[in-house]
Amino acid sequence: MRRTDHKYRLTVILIFLILLSFQSGAQILSGKITDEQNHPIPYATIFISETREGTTSNVDGNFQFQLAHGSYHLTIRSMGFLQKNTIVKINRDSVFLPVVMQIQKFELKEVKIFPGKEDPAYFIMRKAIAKAPYYREKIKHYVADLYIKANFEFTNIPNFIKKQEVEDGKKFKDYFKENVTYVMESQNKITFDYPNHYDQKVISKKTSLTGIDEPPVMGLMTTSYYEERPEQVISPLSAPALRHYDFRYEGFITVGDFDVFKIKVRPKRKSDELVKGYIYIVDQLWCIYNLDFSSTFEFVDYRIKQQFENLGNENWLPVSHNITGNFGALGMRGNFYYGASVKYDSIVDNYASGIVPRLADTIVAEKEITKAESEKTNALKEQVEQITQKEELSNTDVRKVARLNRKILKQEYKDSTRVISDFYTNYNINDQKDSLVENMRWDTIRAIPLTPSEVASYQMADSLKSMESTETDTLRSDAERRKSKLSKIAFGSYDLYRDSLTRLRYSGLINLENFDFNAVDGYKYKQFFQLSYNPDSAKTIYLTPEFGYAFNRKAVFGSVSTRLVNILGYGNSLELKAGKMSRDFKSEYGIDPILNALSSWFFAENYMKLYETKFAGLSVSQRFKKQWTARLNIDYNHFYPLENHADYLLSDNKDFEPNIPGGLSMTDEALLEQKSFTWELGLEYYERIYKPWLQESPFLFLDDYYRFQVSFKQGLKGVFSSGSDYTQIDFQFRQEANISPTSGIAWKLNAGYFLNADQLHFSEYKHFQTSEIPVAFIPFTNTLQLLNDYEPASKEGYINLSGEYRSEYVLLRYLSFVNRKTWSESLHLNYFSRNPSWENYWEVGYSLNNLFFVGNVGFFTGIANGNFESFSVKLSIAVND
Repeated sequence: MRRTDHKYRLTVILIFLILLSFQSGAQILSGKITDEQNHPIPYATIFISETREGTTSNVDGNFQFQLAHGSYHLTIRSMGFLQKNTIVKINRDSVFLPVVMQIQKFELKEVKIFPGKEDPAYFIMRKAIAKAPYYREKIKHYVADLYIKANFEFTNIPNFIKKQEVEDGKKFKDYFKENVTYVMESQNKITFDYPNHYDQKVISKKTSLTGIDEPPVMGLMTTSYYEERPEQVISPLSAPALRHYDFRYEGFITVGDFDVFKIKVRPKRKSDELVKGYIYIVDQLWCIYNLDFSSTFEFVDYRIKQQFENLGNENWLPVSHNITGNFGALGMRGNFYYGASVKYDSIVDNYASGIVPRLADTIVAEKEITKAESEKTNALKEQVEQITQKEELSNTDVRKVARLNRKILKQEYKDSTRVISDFYTNYNINDQKDSLVENMRWDTIRAIPLTPSEVASYQMADSLKSMESTETDTLRSDAERRKSKLSKIAFGSYDLYRDSLTRLRYSGLINLENFDFNAVDGYKYKQFFQLSYNPDSAKTIYLTPEFGYAFNRKAVFGSVSTRLVNILGYGNSLELKAGKMSRDFKSEYGIDPILNALSSWFFAENYMKLYETKFAGLSVSQRFKKQWTARLNIDYNHFYPLENHADYLLSDNKDFEPNIPGGLSMTDEALLEQKSFTWELGLEYYERIYKPWLQESPFLFLDDYYRFQVSFKQGLKGVFSSGSDYTQIDFQFRQEANISPTSGIAWKLNAGYFLNADQLHFSEYKHFQTSEIPVAFIPFTNTLQLLNDYEPASKEGYINLSGEYRSEYVLLRYLSFVNRKTWSESLHLNYFSRNPSWENYWEVGYSLNNLFFVGNVGFFTGIANGNFESFSVKLSIAVND
């Protein structure tokens, strides 16, 4: 009994101590920042050196911290005002600190002596550009507490957008109103690992968006202007910046032991790729002190501010972020705000021996270069050091340093002297609802105080939630549920039914994807289901039935397939299929059914040629050693010829072309009824190439990889009455590669030979990727643009070589009216030849890519045996592969 009493008293004491420690850590330091005329200063940065924590004031100049008892050194900064340093003692539950800031007067440029006669800004910026790769790689790891607050409001929402259905019968107007502020907040733990891996663990979140509880993600929080291409703009600190920006020196200030230069950044042209504003550079260190940039991205005007602090060992990191802006498109207009407060915990320096201690004024030993680095790497670094130590750098020096730094990264990657887990942006968000602290006291963790409009937004959201929770009309809720289910049945749903193991997908009764039209089948209607079953997270079984009716041809069609993924073993896939369908003769590179339907119905241009088949098949694939995949396909087909059954309705003067592929006649043996039994064995090797020394451009949409494929296919005569008798070997090699930060190549080689071709259906010929139609849903890359879609087909020897050089600047983008948008340009070269004549056919083209991120316009010329043959202007509505 005594022991029980002792445990009880100990438990009470522990609970009391925990509560006491919680209360002692809940003191609030709040304040208001104003100028000398008592006007609030919005988005000022407040930094506490003892906790390495930074935050910003809100639009009304208010700020707050949660601090334990003690004394703290505060640094308050805002562009255009004198930095203010103060010491605050926290000895009670709440302390209010009024801060009055004075206008900052920058010293004239004559006060600081620079070599040369040009504007001193260029001397400073060349130094900063040359040093940017050092700061880009300086931080190896950090952990930080991150508070994010975002808000937005629509100032105008057109009626047609208000009526758009968003989800489960609810319309856009049910979620969003005009002139109402919507708020999203989250408290997070951020872990960064070099070079660009971020893990965001959402600790708690709060929002006034009814029915939407997604936390605001990092977004531009991860933006670093030391990168060549932060958030799809050319950084003023990138190697080519001197070609794109003018710089003007506007003086300096002295902050502690450093002079800080104020540089005005002006783009040389109007472009979404460029920013304007100010950047502040620390003398001798040549790092960012703070920045204030604005730009336009498509339909969004934005302004970004970042404030940096020295967190020890010259690790200058951003401690506050502010992004404001407005947007407008299709009559919709609004504005937004995004603020972030950062409190750094541990920091690991790539160039230091260990973790920087928590106290900001602690000096860490000089950098230690890893002994395992190769002599070549050291030699390259010595060259960089020699150049950057020059009193004055030229533009040539800056470009040379950029090239050397890329070589250094490449060499370090080869030598494995730097531990790099992922060279491409890897951003993970851990938002598991069960782990979230939903009921935290937000008044104690909120780093940026709420504004009156944000308070009103939460009050409105609470009111709506209260109304929903007190709803007692069960008939109405049942009606809403029935409406939701009826909507899914009518328009289709990925989750018509779903539980922990099973999901049923349904195409819907009146979904537009169920309807089709072509000259052969006429009007078509189909129904599609997919049932998936997951016995565990790595294994999946799919059952996919599809059936429909071709009204003009008066024919039923359908198929059923089942696919087992990882059931027979890891990396294994097995599929069984059977059915009766009409198909494009070009099964691999077929014409898009939607485009064919539109061109047939409106213009009587039936590009797609069809046949019918009753089929059954087995496909097995096995991946091994990550990059290798082996495939086996066994197929049986009973082919039938088809003819047009639909008439062109919009004009009596037009008829559809006969359903005969180009280059063939109606009596050609390859189009007649026949049976075929084939088997095919294929092997593929796919390798992703990692280039940490070469940043991917967001405008090129190129991946660094190469793919090798070889296959052997045979038609077996006599098996199941098969008439097929042929043997084919096919080889393909495809590569995409970024060759510089602004350019890349994509090329493909496809060659093969039919060892014998005594009998085969036209669909079994070798077909090629073509795009005869003027408007296509596929990219221009590796596509023959001017040939008939079916004429290049071969049953003998063949070779097709395609190449594309893509860059941000080739021809038109040097013109100012084109240069404003985030587009890229390409030069195309395609070659094709086949037996028996082996005539040489070439296509030369130019394209302007990524127009509004979905469109490409191209100009192509065809040359046959050295003679001009054709020319065309093409439109591709597709993002490049």
